[in-house]
Amino acid sequence: MKPLLSRVESKKVDKAAAMLKVLAHPKRLAIVDLLGKEDKMTVTEIYRSLDLPQAIASQHLITLKDRGILSSFKVGTKIYYSLSIPKLLDVIDSLEDCCDSL
Repeated sequence: MKPLLSRVESKKVDKAAAMLKVLAHPKRLAIVDLLGKEDKMTVTEIYRSLDLPQAIASQHLITLKDRGILSSFKVGTKIYYSLSIPKLLDVIDSLEDCCDSL
């Protein structure tokens, strides 16, 4: 009997599941959605826009950056974050569409 998923497909599914797990937190999802609407934002702009404590926003930004979802660059003393995987916005939109129909 042939396995349902080949080894390659299994790795792909595992990676997708890990990505969805990171995005499953509402605040991280909000950060991705926010950065999808803006080209780049500083930590201050992000935590103020989402009404989050700075420390909490920073923790979520680090998690998203470590997973490759966000990228960052420094200009002077400010660190800017931007979305590395714009296609994630399609996932968010699809999930919103599903939730709206429930």
